[in-house]
Amino acid sequence: MPNLRIGIVGLGVMGTAHFGVYATMPSIARVTALADIDPAKRRGDWSAIGGNITTGGQITDLSGIHVYADYRDLIHSSDVDVVDVTLPTYLHKECVVAALAAGKHVICEKPMAMTASDANAMADAARRFGKMLFVAQCIRFWPSYALAATIIRDRRYGTLRSARFQRLSALPTWSWDQWLMDDTRSGRAALDFHIHDADFVMYAFGKPTAVSSYGFRNADGGYDHIVTRYRYDDGRLIFTEGAWGHAPGYPFSMTFTLQFEQGTLVLGADGLLVYYPGAGGREVLPVPEGSGYDHELRHFLECISSGKESTIISPESAATSVALIEAEIRSAKTGVEVAFLR
Repeated sequence: MPNLRIGIVGLGVMGTAHFGVYATMPSIARVTALADIDPAKRRGDWSAIGGNITTGGQITDLSGIHVYADYRDLIHSSDVDVVDVTLPTYLHKECVVAALAAGKHVICEKPMAMTASDANAMADAARRFGKMLFVAQCIRFWPSYALAATIIRDRRYGTLRSARFQRLSALPTWSWDQWLMDDTRSGRAALDFHIHDADFVMYAFGKPTAVSSYGFRNADGGYDHIVTRYRYDDGRLIFTEGAWGHAPGYPFSMTFTLQFEQGTLVLGADGLLVYYPGAGGREVLPVPEGSGYDHELRHFLECISSGKESTIISPESAATSVALIEAEIRSAKTGVEVAFLR
């Protein structure tokens, strides 16, 4: 596998997290360029970065790495093969399309875009310019979720009867310029946070025929708490809940409970994946090491190196997840079930 040269655009929580992942795979990739508007971050001072994952908080040696204030300089660099876009969501489309037009392969953080229309335009640009585009919907790659998807599909514990996915956090007041607190720039919890589980539902179960959603709207119109039921023709009971409006200090958690014919599979807040057979007892299932970030970035780089499209996520499926969130928001606003016909 060739050693791909990576340029990261945006040094916030996810940009620095991706930087750390690339550092663990020196035989596959190396970061050759960084771009950010903050001069402190360009100097390697990442001490002010915070979030719901472990990242930032340190001084980083950027010797030998080209550093730019303007992402346009990075995407036109001859020392970059792959552009990794970890900017705020409202900036994704412009940067991604420009990088594709510049002849670069692109990795883009989730959510893919603020609207399904913009996301579809990004997918169209990848086809038009003949370059690969990957959207970092990391839960598809998170070891416990990836194993659960396999168990669902191969009916290891019989037919799935019901599922509940829950994602909870304190209010993310740590973002640059408070962009996460602005519905017009982030989509707030419904788009930025809850899309993890909505995307996984579609990945594991296929497209629902309709959604029924309920939520809490803020003064700016955005949702910081949303609950959704996904309707499937076979009658499976599938729910998600996403909320980031909890008090400061409230611990982040992502959990699920899957009820099968033969038993119950649970991902607890402790991170353990546990199966409870119908006959009684408890079995902790082994899962591969690493986070979804590790597994997704390695997968994307392998696809780029081999020239093969991903079998796990396509730009079109990531765009469909944005459309699914739009349907959920319409349902929450109107109080009625919304058909999902994509």
